[in-house]
Amino acid sequence: MCSRLNRVPPFLRGLVKPSSKFGRLALALMLLVGVSLSCLGIGYIYGGSGAVEPYLFKSHLSQFTLATMTYDARLWNLKMYVKHYSRCASVKEIVVIWNKGTPPEVTELDSAVPVRIRVEKRNSLNNRFNIDPLIKTRAVLELDDDIMMSCDFIEKGFRVWREHPERLVGFYPRYVDQTMTYSAEKFARSHEGYNMILTGAAFMDAGFAFGMYQSDVAKPGREFVDEQFNCEDVLLNFLYANASGSAKAVEYVRPSALVLDTSKFSGVAISGNTDQHYRKRSECLRRFSELYGSLSDRRWEFGGRKDGWDL
Repeated sequence: MCSRLNRVPPFLRGLVKPSSKFGRLALALMLLVGVSLSCLGIGYIYGGSGAVEPYLFKSHLSQFTLATMTYDARLWNLKMYVKHYSRCASVKEIVVIWNKGTPPEVTELDSAVPVRIRVEKRNSLNNRFNIDPLIKTRAVLELDDDIMMSCDFIEKGFRVWREHPERLVGFYPRYVDQTMTYSAEKFARSHEGYNMILTGAAFMDAGFAFGMYQSDVAKPGREFVDEQFNCEDVLLNFLYANASGSAKAVEYVRPSALVLDTSKFSGVAISGNTDQHYRKRSECLRRFSELYGSLSDRRWEFGGRKDGWDL
């Protein structure tokens, strides 16, 4: 029997009155989403690994660390996130980078793998890429706590990263042209190529990526990230491009069409005001281009993989 949503999420309490017309509609929609997701054969949320087994690379299996950055206002997201992704086949550990507020107890999180909560001293987006000697895997998947996708596509991304561990491998491509104007994925599609991968959902080599991000070379970029409270993912792309020379620095993997962005429900994402968010990111593109060189002379086409995972 498919499970159903049986309570109002914390962020809607006080806003949704079940007796009102709007309340009944909101609860009906939530019930529909909950039933739809729980009935899917992929075990999308609250059950199953999402992949029958991990994807082999050169006849070998390996594991990765899942890292997410969050704070107290997003605890509802985190609980759902941990319960789902801890059941993915190749996840060894989940590291929660806690930026603000009182952290939860690990026992509050329903996880099939070890969870470690790393409490940071100050609220900075740069914390996402802090060097962490307790991470035991080479591969880290940085994945925002408001992104829900099937484990099968997470496993595919990990398979691609193992082919190219020197690259950022992720699910959200962007294209930066000479105008240095930040645009959504639609712009990359219209130009039939990409030169940036958002690290809100990307695999990376922890030692290489974090060491580079915390280097003296990256210090002016980190300071700009703190000033804007934005763009840590953009900065890492510029650093990868700078380090790779003419070689390919990023790799796109197409996710499932079924991806749930829970920030649309919680209203606590920094990207909530799209126009303001894009303006800040355009400023970052211009600043990082001055510091580390432009990305506009790079472009990699969609559809270059033989397995078709990037179409």
